[in-house]
Amino acid sequence: MKLSKAVRIFIAILLVCAFILPEGVSVSAASYKTGIYKINTQESPLNIRSCYGSEYMKVGSVPKGKQVNVTFVSSNGWGKIVYGDAHGWISLEYCKYVGPAEEATVSASKAKVDKTYAVSAANLTWVTGWKQEYSKTSGLCTSSATASLLRRRQAAEGRPVTFTFGDVRAAMGGNPIPDKNGKYESCSSYFSDVTPFTHEDVATGAAVTYYLKKETETTHSHNREYVADLLDVHPEGVVVYTRYGSSGKHAVLISDYVRNKDGSLTFYAYDPANGTGRRKLQDTWIMTKISSVGAFFANVISIWYVQGELTVDDGYFAYPGYEVVNSQMTVAKKKTYVYSEADTASERIEKLAKGDTIDVAYRFTADDGVVWYITGAGFFIEGDRLSTK
Repeated sequence: MKLSKAVRIFIAILLVCAFILPEGVSVSAASYKTGIYKINTQESPLNIRSCYGSEYMKVGSVPKGKQVNVTFVSSNGWGKIVYGDAHGWISLEYCKYVGPAEEATVSASKAKVDKTYAVSAANLTWVTGWKQEYSKTSGLCTSSATASLLRRRQAAEGRPVTFTFGDVRAAMGGNPIPDKNGKYESCSSYFSDVTPFTHEDVATGAAVTYYLKKETETTHSHNREYVADLLDVHPEGVVVYTRYGSSGKHAVLISDYVRNKDGSLTFYAYDPANGTGRRKLQDTWIMTKISSVGAFFANVISIWYVQGELTVDDGYFAYPGYEVVNSQMTVAKKKTYVYSEADTASERIEKLAKGDTIDVAYRFTADDGVVWYITGAGFFIEGDRLSTK
């Protein structure tokens, strides 16, 4: 049947309209990309959520018409932003893409800081005494997590690691001396932002003092994206103090994180109750008391970290047993994996192809005699898998 000209025109208009989307709405999440977006809501501001979904906590909002820089896009169409004091996610369905973000101009000192972030978090795990040197007596988790934080900061600044558990105990108002059985009494008071944490090195006579910043405001302390952003400028770690059950409270030191392909975060932490080093947050002792990582962050009481950004170039990371490499190497063998730890039984982060090049920061020999390289991203590759050619 031959359609009339009027009918054909009407059908054509319908087809065109079917492919016209409201301004700021994309066909699928896959079409979104990082860059500058304009908030394109009709009237009200757009909510910022603590994670990529409308069911997560609201941590702020962006007014209609404002432009924001989206630095990461999740698989379900949400974008990671920092707007004012808010660190979180917005739904890109209500935004209009403006264009790519301009490359920020950074000073030479800032460039050094950025380079340091890439390698220090995981590397510091192994060189700053992440080993309990004290009792597991209840109530000591805050002191032990803080002691580890300060020791890591010292190492990150190229200083000898001299902070002791007793130094921290004394600053926090507790008895720094254990009893005859090696037990410490619980610390009755916590520090403030002006409490000095000082240790004098007996060998050199040099004293180092740090001040910590403590935050209890729930929008920040409950927001895992905010903690991730803090770790970007504090690779020595952030202490997170959370509650569990009816009255339980516990502190862990979160050292670093991995951003997964879907936008989610995998955190790594030191839990004093485990008495061991870095592991995934979900594998720590505190998670035996809490149902999920989401519940862990939902029950945070406070967070604290060393005041001031780390501004030391990674060339200062000259630890015993660790050789600074800072060069590109070539993958020499098939089935070469990047691991989360210096252990082939640890998590596989990535599979590399023969001939790939990769940035390498450090080389060291493990206790079993195996040579390992630490990548620019802070992960590990077996030494015999790489070549300088």
